[in-house]
Amino acid sequence: MNVQNHAFHGSDLEKIEAEYGIDAKKIISFSANVNPLGCPKSAEDALKNNLDAISRYPDRDYRRLKEAIASYTGADPTRIVLGSGVTELLSLFLGLILPKSALIAGPAYSEYEKDLKRLGCKVRYCMAEEEKDFIITKEDMLKETSEGTDLVILCNPNNPTSGAFTRSDISFLAGEYEKKGILLLIDETYVEFSEKDLSAASLISQFSNLIVLRGTSKFFATPGLRLGYALTGSKELLAMAEKKQDPWNINAAAEICGSVMFQDKDYIRQVRRTVEAEKQYVCESLLQIPGIHIFPVFANFVLVKLPEGSMTSGMLFEELLKKGMMIRDCSTFPTLGSRFIRICFMSHEDNVRLVTAIKEALTEKTE
Repeated sequence: MNVQNHAFHGSDLEKIEAEYGIDAKKIISFSANVNPLGCPKSAEDALKNNLDAISRYPDRDYRRLKEAIASYTGADPTRIVLGSGVTELLSLFLGLILPKSALIAGPAYSEYEKDLKRLGCKVRYCMAEEEKDFIITKEDMLKETSEGTDLVILCNPNNPTSGAFTRSDISFLAGEYEKKGILLLIDETYVEFSEKDLSAASLISQFSNLIVLRGTSKFFATPGLRLGYALTGSKELLAMAEKKQDPWNINAAAEICGSVMFQDKDYIRQVRRTVEAEKQYVCESLLQIPGIHIFPVFANFVLVKLPEGSMTSGMLFEELLKKGMMIRDCSTFPTLGSRFIRICFMSHEDNVRLVTAIKEALTEKTE
């Protein structure tokens, strides 16, 4: 099969197995953006030691879990909303806000636009440009914010470009948008991977129009827990969320693991050290391939442009898949086209294997 546009999510290994006949268990996913160290052992041990928790209801107010998140983020526990992952929280808050006109910093995660359009919201983009290394400035955002906009969405660091806004940029935008009655929603799914402190969590108490979404799937490598949390300075949205959400919306396993892993400082330091080291290895190795280009990296993945005259992103996707490695073909993202791929940093052994395979594939194509 030769499908040139691959819209597979990094978790779609079963779909890959069905379409390509490759055992999903043997595929290394460089597309899901989950850290390679796996779930913290502290969380695994806590879960094993508290299996009887499935026989009783969790604390309805999740006080212990919220205190752990508050300590981790520096936010007031009363400003925290829990949810079943960032995707569920995104739908929750958009359903509460019911925006009429939204601006998204793009290219971006497709669920933003899908959820907005389900609500009948008009969607516009402030699109990052390749000539500017896919970095959007705060001035770009303000320029593209038209009259009537009531919601702005940023992913920081951004997926799929790995570019980022600084916290001072966010503070500036939040202040300008607050004057205009515009809500600013920031998806911080990848912020913990950055070597720079980009998080807007500390700004929550300053701006009533700010919403920050985070999850544990990527950094803590626990996508199966479906644990996410939102931080917001809006008392109105907090009250609305409390009324809208069902009781006990977080299961016992997520409560137990979350209460422990946010406090596991050794694990957190190890993840950051590992990702930083592998980022340097992968980026430096890729740059040794003639004609390849990489863009600024603030997350645990890198956006790569393949050399002119080499195979397309779709061709490389399939070539690597034959060798049991799955990358993200970015041709499905607006403005990126058929020469862009996204690579998540995995274990060193896997990264060496991937870089070697990419070099071989591109060399064979150009010879």
